[in-house]
Amino acid sequence: MPLREEEVFLVRKTLIMSIGVFLCFFILGSGSALAGSKPAHSETLIAGPYIIDASLSQDPPLTDQPFEITITPHNSDIQLSGLAVAQPGLGTDATNLQTKLTPVAGTHDAIGGWIHIPVRGAWQLAFQLNGPQGQSSASMAVTVAAPGAMPVWLAWMIGVIPLIFIAWWIYQQHRYRSKLLIEKGSL
Repeated sequence: MPLREEEVFLVRKTLIMSIGVFLCFFILGSGSALAGSKPAHSETLIAGPYIIDASLSQDPPLTDQPFEITITPHNSDIQLSGLAVAQPGLGTDATNLQTKLTPVAGTHDAIGGWIHIPVRGAWQLAFQLNGPQGQSSASMAVTVAAPGAMPVWLAWMIGVIPLIFIAWWIYQQHRYRSKLLIEKGSL
């Protein structure tokens, strides 16, 4: 039995609305991917004679996902080098982790490194810096979180599945009602 014009219109409308809903969810879920162009967290610290900006690529950092640490001195004439040490805080059962801070490509004064923290909880990031005015150190508190149980896009996809079945059910009810009205009109 061929579809009537109203049914074809309803099918198209339902299909277009479903595609629109999926696109909205994907656009809303892509916010975390767009945030990668700037640091997720940044603090200004005083390390002896140096004033620095310490930036993290993730806020909060997640376990088993390396994150980038970038140190930028306020005085752009200073060339720094050093080490970043992640020290576990109270209640965090882990050992110290460290990474060497090397010059960041594309900048003339920033140094950075990647660190991988495998245990969630409270951590202290200590920066041991060497520069023209001697050695100094600064630190910042960080709370490392566990990653989510599933990706955000998958959670949205699972959440939208009932809407598809509801739309299908409404369409079937509309077809059934139209069929009854046609049969009633022909009597």
